[in-house]
Amino acid sequence: MRFKNGSKLGLVMVALAFVSPFGMNVEAQMGQPDTVSLKGTLIDLTCAAKGNAMMNSWGNTKQDHMMADGNVMKSCATMCLQGGQPAALFAGNQITAVLACNPRNTLAQYAAQDVEVQGFWAGSGSDVKPFVPMKIRTGSGSWQEVDCANMH
Repeated sequence: MRFKNGSKLGLVMVALAFVSPFGMNVEAQMGQPDTVSLKGTLIDLTCAAKGNAMMNSWGNTKQDHMMADGNVMKSCATMCLQGGQPAALFAGNQITAVLACNPRNTLAQYAAQDVEVQGFWAGSGSDVKPFVPMKIRTGSGSWQEVDCANMH
């Protein structure tokens, strides 16, 4: 590309226009989110919330869930998480984090267990912020990378 004076100076000027103080090192400007660790029981959010609304009890934060017809569904938490229902952490008799991850691939195997999750809070300035999990473990066991399943 040559400009009227036949030089390539114009090309250099165009290239420099794209490398402005705002465009340099975008990653450094955005920064990396702070990684934090959260502890609690990994629950099936849907059944826990419905159970609390229907029975005024957080009983459905365990592996077996009380159904609307009064029967107990065995291994409901695992089945629901394997089916893609949202996962959350439960501690201190409340939901402490909603996990922004389809639980099918990794999280479902931790259903109704006390876990520690490493990740970061997504968003800011809101009462409801999803937590993006990156690693999970039970007790003092080894960390496992969280693999969020695709919804498709």
